[in-house]
Amino acid sequence: MSEIPSQFQSLLRAHLPYADSAELSARDELAGLGLDSMGVVRLLVDIENGYAVELPDDLLDESTFATVGSLWQALTTLPAFPPVR
Repeated sequence: MSEIPSQFQSLLRAHLPYADSAELSARDELAGLGLDSMGVVRLLVDIENGYAVELPDDLLDESTFATVGSLWQALTTLPAFPPVR
């Protein structure tokens, strides 16, 4: 898995109350960092607004929101997802 971009880490960190200032790893579990069901909804809105994409319903499941890496990988598979700069 490729490195998680700092822009995406910043967006995520706003929804992870237990995350420290260290770089997030692809293996970091989102629930362990404090992401709950309401946080998922808020995060989803921020992702869709921040990246101008819409996550299809088939990606809205527990496996997508399990880890930092699983969420990033799901986003990068979207055809309309902007390239990383």
